[in-house]
Amino acid sequence: MNCPKCGNPLPQGAAFCPVCNEPLAAYAPQAYPQQQGYQQPGMQGYQQPAPQQGYQQQAAYPPQGGGYAQQQPIYQQTYAQYQQGSYPPGYQQPYIYGQQPAREPNPVLGALSALPRTFLECFTRPGEALRGMMERRDLLTGPIAVGLVLLLTFLCGMVFMRGFIGVLLSAISALTGVSLASDAASLNQGVSYIAGRLGPSVGGIAVLCQLIGMVVPLMVYMIYLCVICKVRFSWELLLGFLSVTTLPTTAVALLAMLVSLLSPWLALTVILCGMGVSYALACGLLSLITGRPDAQLLPAKLALVSLSLLLTLVLGGLLGSLTMGGVMQRMLILLSNVGSLI
Repeated sequence: MNCPKCGNPLPQGAAFCPVCNEPLAAYAPQAYPQQQGYQQPGMQGYQQPAPQQGYQQQAAYPPQGGGYAQQQPIYQQTYAQYQQGSYPPGYQQPYIYGQQPAREPNPVLGALSALPRTFLECFTRPGEALRGMMERRDLLTGPIAVGLVLLLTFLCGMVFMRGFIGVLLSAISALTGVSLASDAASLNQGVSYIAGRLGPSVGGIAVLCQLIGMVVPLMVYMIYLCVICKVRFSWELLLGFLSVTTLPTTAVALLAMLVSLLSPWLALTVILCGMGVSYALACGLLSLITGRPDAQLLPAKLALVSLSLLLTLVLGGLLGSLTMGGVMQRMLILLSNVGSLI
């Protein structure tokens, strides 16, 4: 029997055409005549349908005239379709007894497992990292990167405060010629006491400044891309851009926290270098997103970097001055109290 739609030969008992996926239920009265020996309902007795002659032979041996050779490619194509999971419309993959149901991968675990590879690609191939996150619709790497950066920034602020207090006490002793402590152990104890009281406040201020430093440039660049360059806005683009420009800051914050143990001024140098790396990555992504050459985008890059730095410094300076005033007053009080004790 051939398919009524495409004309290809059909296997015995097929419910749909293996080539065009045409359902054969509508053609059942014409395609499959009523078997002999079957009685209509209401008649006495029931007779088992007589087996079709030649069915076993047809199933075991190929038909004459090379019919099996002609149907073999059809069976192979259908099996390949089943292997790929491309079932006809309206059909589902058959369930095998005892088979565990397929589980959807956890998106959070998937983003965390891909985080190291994405981190390395942000340094080596930032454009490929952004393209990969947009293709797989990754909306979790950006928030994870922001959380890691803010956590490391908070710890870095606390460590920076301890180093700053130590340098300040050493400078006071050098300028006045008066030793604030009887020995080094007492001085370290006083530094730890003051840093423990002021560290969380300074860490919170550092987190606020870091958040301004991430959000303000992101908004400036996205406004340029979506308003001036007419790039279609999407959350994948926004969070992917944030991920590429923020993930390197995790290494910067960790390095700044380590060098703060040596000198707080080294930590400031590392932070400034990290800002330069983030702006360089953001400028590099403009060519990939807009498709314009770097020479054409050079004036726009200079304007975007200048505007981002200006807004970041203004907002960070205003909020930092408002919050650091109380911290400095409290630090002076603690210094006077601890100076009398040590």
